[in-house]
Amino acid sequence: MTTVHKAQAMTSENKTENIHPNFSEQDSKSRRQWLKGAGLIAATAGLAGVAGVGAALWRYQTDSSDLSAQAMNTLWTSSFEGLDGQSTSLSQFQGKPLVINFWATWCVPCVEEMPLLNAFYQQNASKSWQVIGLAIDQPSSVKKFLARHPIDYPIFQAGLLGTELTKTLGDEQEGLPFTIVLDAAGHLKQRKLGRLSASEINAWTA
Repeated sequence: MTTVHKAQAMTSENKTENIHPNFSEQDSKSRRQWLKGAGLIAATAGLAGVAGVGAALWRYQTDSSDLSAQAMNTLWTSSFEGLDGQSTSLSQFQGKPLVINFWATWCVPCVEEMPLLNAFYQQNASKSWQVIGLAIDQPSSVKKFLARHPIDYPIFQAGLLGTELTKTLGDEQEGLPFTIVLDAAGHLKQRKLGRLSASEINAWTA
């Protein structure tokens, strides 16, 4: 069964350090895995088992049914603060392919898939692909985490409004990680509750 965390659970800052041991600075193996994140996109064979995680439950699998007009309107009219405190409307990301990843520092599968998402962004930003992370977490926890494990795509503070947005976009379980992928016209290419695999990410540009 896929490991999925409830988006509204464990939001206190004291959960951050011990909930994702794979990213402890004292864990050299995990650090090496993070640094090798860019290479994991190509290593699909080693992650073949991940692609089948949660196969028994449809809600943990890829869903490409399109989003309603109301859901899309809610998405594009939503605004969230960046790490610099400046508010950004998601409408500015319209017109180009877009990956929206809802995550939290205390969510183990969220943290595990971040190197893959970062590698995808590094390889495809020049091809007009956009990736944004919407953190459903304490701002201080997010800033501390990213200071230790920087990524290249923009991160915004979503909070409880982010939880409501995930439900609007089809995350009926209110779980994390939750990802949607839109093409340049705003049509849904993928919707996934649960950790992404390298093969799924590779398929976005196929």
